Amino acid sequence: MSQLRIIERLPQASNGAFLAELDGVKVVFKPNHLEKELWDFPTGTLALRERATYVMDQLLGWNLVPTTELVETEQGFASVQHWVEAKPSLVEIFPSEDVPEQWLGVLDGEGPSGQPLTLAHQDLEVLMKIALLDAVVNNADRKGGHILSADDGSTYAIDHGVTFHDEPKLRTVLWGWAGQEIPTHLLADLVQASEEIRESELKDLLTEHELLATVERISELTETKVFSVPNDEWPSLPWPLF
Repeated sequence: MSQLRIIERLPQASNGAFLAELDGVKVVFKPNHLEKELWDFPTGTLALRERATYVMDQLLGWNLVPTTELVETEQGFASVQHWVEAKPSLVEIFPSEDVPEQWLGVLDGEGPSGQPLTLAHQDLEVLMKIALLDAVVNNADRKGGHILSADDGSTYAIDHGVTFHDEPKLRTVLWGWAGQEIPTHLLADLVQASEEIRESELKDLLTEHELLATVERISELTETKVFSVPNDEWPSLPWPLF
């Protein structure tokens, strides 16, 4: 039987999340009974959505999301995601005149004293994949701090509790490719995944409406062949950004 040991609560998490060890492996433990009520997502389903995003990532073959499983608890169930020793570094805010080459500007604004600032992210294929994954799972909260760069060069996407709503809710800091053509090989991955969705574990994690909406989002991407663009009817950026 698996042994779970709580190490500490993660204070920056908006819902109940803990650093823990499961059979000696460090994990992020998110029990569903500690999820805060949200006006637009059913209570107690965020852990399911964490697992569903991992499953979607596996269908795409991109390995962006750390291994995420569901475990039973005395109060219900929880998502358990492998802990990643990494730091956010691929999304930054710069003085507007100092945005590095190979970085894509997303938003211009002003600092406290009126200095021009620009939110930007690196122009990397792995971030393209995360942007597409977010569009597929309808991620309502892709903050800059939810993209981690590991010492071995790997990049990971974490925190996927508010995903897979059947209404458009995409909020992300990765708008650098908005409206641009999706590379052909990534389109092929989307097509392959769409053919496997209905028979995958997703049918047990999502409602029928949510599953259908996911298929439709992939179809829109593969038919238009361009990255998603901001929706004027919904805030396009998460807040806070990091």
